Amino acid sequence: MRVFISTGEKSGDQNAAYLVRRLKGRFPELTFVGMGGENLRREGVKLVADPSEVAVVGLQEAIRKLGRINRLKSLVLREALESDIFLAVDFPGFNLPLAMKLKEYGKKVIYYIAPQVWAWGRWRVRHLARLDGVMVVLPFEEPFLQSYGVRATFVGHPAADMRASGRYGREGFTVGFLPGSRRDEVRRLLPRMERVAREIRRVRPDARLLFSLNSDVKPDVEGVETVRGEGREVIASSDVVVMASGTATLEAALEGKPAVVLYALSEVSWWLGRLLVKTRCISLPNIILGERVYPEHVQHIDPVKVARDVFSLYERRDEIARRLKVIERMLSVDRTAETFGTFLSD
Repeated sequence: MRVFISTGEKSGDQNAAYLVRRLKGRFPELTFVGMGGENLRREGVKLVADPSEVAVVGLQEAIRKLGRINRLKSLVLREALESDIFLAVDFPGFNLPLAMKLKEYGKKVIYYIAPQVWAWGRWRVRHLARLDGVMVVLPFEEPFLQSYGVRATFVGHPAADMRASGRYGREGFTVGFLPGSRRDEVRRLLPRMERVAREIRRVRPDARLLFSLNSDVKPDVEGVETVRGEGREVIASSDVVVMASGTATLEAALEGKPAVVLYALSEVSWWLGRLLVKTRCISLPNIILGERVYPEHVQHIDPVKVARDVFSLYERRDEIARRLKVIERMLSVDRTAETFGTFLSD
């Protein structure tokens, strides 16, 4: 049975690889073809498309890459039509329209890591209700989606299955910086994080500053250390993390690390987002806990205020680690293969 698995940016590729590992162990008859990166390739998936050129943040950024996005959709659609199952992993701006098209052709479609319709774009729920199954990774998503008629099951979160070694050590007061994995995200957040790093260094000249970057970009801050593509190790090696909003915030929570969360878009995307987004918080740990454990700085980011939050979190780091334990207990289940098998058989 041929499965086409489709995912986007680096975190999605990691989660897709986790999913493939779980499914191969339970269903050896499956063969996997897909769109993704090195993590899927290492799991033996035959890759026919690379999503890195079209992974964007915000409406303006997506419009600029519309031609490339459409060409990639055509390629993925052709490959998926030759498969028995379309397995979408996150990346909803790309995957959800394809899932709808494939349902029109009568294909079995299963979604893993559903679009965050509880935050914005609730109209997308009706699309999810047409799918053969949705495997959700946040516990509150199951009852929410089921109330709209979606066949949704909470299967646990892949990030809860992993732990970092902290191989970069902690020497004194260490602050980690994770500006994200997508190019547009890094372009917007890295300069802001550089200003935060300089402010931390001004107040605490002894601070160790550790940046995680996936590209060959070098932070414009004297005396920083740069690690390539090992965000979770940087989190584990830090006392406090300054990070982009996204899956990595959950990784920080699971490592018990205090974090300050930053988020920035183009001004047009930001104003549209304010009209559409329905949540009070942007980071997943805050949403899960229902309180602002992680300070959030959105769009117009003041480096002095961010640095002040970093110092405050450092003083309260043990208390925050205890509060984050709740998230580990909630997410540490694994019903992935079992749920996929149920969706597959129906």
